[in-house]
Amino acid sequence: MEPRAAQLRQNDAPHPEMPDRQCFDRAHTHVGAGPAGHWLKMAGILSPLIIGELVKDADKRWRWIRIASVSTALLSEGMYAHRVQREREERVQRCR
Repeated sequence: MEPRAAQLRQNDAPHPEMPDRQCFDRAHTHVGAGPAGHWLKMAGILSPLIIGELVKDADKRWRWIRIASVSTALLSEGMYAHRVQREREERVQRCR
């Protein structure tokens, strides 16, 4: 078996009959809007720790953790939907 670097590529696309198919080694599988999506996920992950330190009442603490979880999930899904819609519009523009 040849090393990956020694393998030849034809037109830099493994499947010329499928031009929209992306190579795995150059995959664009990020979720969200780049750095903003990353920071949103980090905020969702760290929010229980921060809320736990700031809010001492147990009932209020759990309420704020649930609110933070739902709001970060909604924002993440909204950013993903916006990105998919933008990519769809770009694909339509290229086909015209």
